[in-house]
Formats: sequence, C-alpha cells, structure tokens
Amino acid sequence: MNTKLATFVVFALAVGLVGNAFAHKSQVIGDYDIEVGWVKEPPVAGKSNSIEITIVKASTGDKKAEKSDHDHNDKKTTEKKTTTKATKTTHEHKTGVKGLAKLLDVDVTLNDKKTTLMMKEDPKKAGTYTGKYTPAGEGHPTVHIYAKIKAKEIEGTFHPEKVKAK
Repeated sequence: MNTKLATFVVFALAVGLVGNAFAHKSQVIGDYDIEVGWVKEPPVAGKSNSIEITIVKASTGDKKAEKSDHDHNDKKTTEKKTTTKATKTTHEHKTGVKGLAKLLDVDVTLNDKKTTLMMKEDPKKAGTYTGKYTPAGEGHPTVHIYAKIKAKEIEGTFHPEKVKAK
C-alpha cells in the first residue's frame, strides 16, 4: 500500500513540474480552446516580453473535459477553472483559428496598471497571436481577452506566470 502511495506522489509531482515548465494557461470558451502565456519564460520586470495567445477549435473531448471540470468545481466554488498545460503539446495537432489579430481585444493588468496590447498573428503558427508587453514590476498579471468570432462573443480572463523581480 505504501509503495502505491509513494508512486502516486512521485507521479503527481513529476506531472506538476512538467506543467510548470511551460506555464501557459488554457481554457475552453465556447467553441474554442484558448491558451495564454509569456513568450519568454520566466517573465522578468523591466525586460521586454510578449503575451502569446493561441486559439484553436475545441474538440468535443475538450468541451466535455472542461464541462466535467467546471461541474466539479461548481460544487466548491463559482470561479472558472484554468489549467496549466505544456505549451509544446497542447495545441500541436490542432489547426489554429487564423485572421483574428484585429478582432482580439487584449489587456494586461499588473499591479493595478492596465495596458491594452496590439496583437499580431504569427505567420508560422496558425492561430497564435502575440502582443508586446514589458512588465513594469513584479507581480501576478491578469490577461483579459474579448473577441467576436463568427458572430459569437468569447471572453476570458487568464493568470499567466508571475513576473519576477530584476
């Protein structure tokens, strides 16, 4: 019994460490799986960086998993679940949603200072958009996204990795 418990603990820690290596946050919102994170990790106060957003069409499995997670969390809290996923594998085999750079309203709030980002589409990665942002100080940023895709509004709030001091 103790061996099984120890194996489970080691596995859980390993999964947690892999997830934190690429601290992008992902949510299924409507018909889309949206992932948000820093281009350069870890983010450092005063150093030029960018927020990266990847938008892909959510699969039926993604929607069911999010609904299951959301239903489970509703019993405990009304806060929407945000999960950490390894960026390199999350959207690797899915086609990104192109042509949204002008439709995305993205702002970052850090230490009560709100900054609106100008988003640009990555020509090499379909559905990936970046907006330049230099964090002014250490802290926990909030990224808010709003867009209208095919006449449907999507809106989400993400909490990417904490900005470290210089």
